[in-house]
Amino acid sequence: MKRSELRRARCDAAIEGVLDFLGPGAEAQQALRRLSERFQSPGAILESDLAALAADIVDDTEAELLSHIPSLARVVRRAAVEPRALIDTHRAAADCLLPLFIGVPIEQFFLLCLDAGGRQIRCSLLQKGTLDQTPFYLGSVLQCAVTSGAHAVVLCHNHPGGTLRPSQADIRCTLDALNALFALGVILLDHIIVAGQKTVSIREGAYLDQEVWIQQAPEDRLNRNWLRT
Repeated sequence: MKRSELRRARCDAAIEGVLDFLGPGAEAQQALRRLSERFQSPGAILESDLAALAADIVDDTEAELLSHIPSLARVVRRAAVEPRALIDTHRAAADCLLPLFIGVPIEQFFLLCLDAGGRQIRCSLLQKGTLDQTPFYLGSVLQCAVTSGAHAVVLCHNHPGGTLRPSQADIRCTLDALNALFALGVILLDHIIVAGQKTVSIREGAYLDQEVWIQQAPEDRLNRNWLRT
């Protein structure tokens, strides 16, 4: 069985387990079959709203319980990240940020704030958007960076549609943020995009020239070593 098929089977089993907890086994299997026929994937089931789930498929209690699974998964995964975790490479940042988007069906912007040693100070939700776009407000980025006392920050947002490649708007807002933060003495280390369980680093992917990043603070160890593996 392929990894993707195994993952889907596990998700289906988890959903059936929830339904079985609330009712007899045969009814749980029937409900799962109806859900699978209506929705394309286990993720689509869990990301649907209550009205869609409860439309002649499962009752209101079952629908509400299913809708809580993604948020519970986010909490569990985030709880594994220490409040003052060391995040001194693009890979460490991706691992820290990835759980924020489990089961999130809309675009969201986060800002990860770090001290001079690369320790996490704060990770803040800046904006919520729609399925394929979210507003980018530079003022929100600057305010969060300043009020947290950040030495350096990492931008992050998701692409619910699954596209990993940054758009021109993504690259443009990265450069705008870098220049504005530089004026305040704050280093923008990266902009990470999340699509499903994969991430892409705008800095690692060279969507902006490496010199643009380095020239913010050429002697800063965190900035200089960000792409090390």
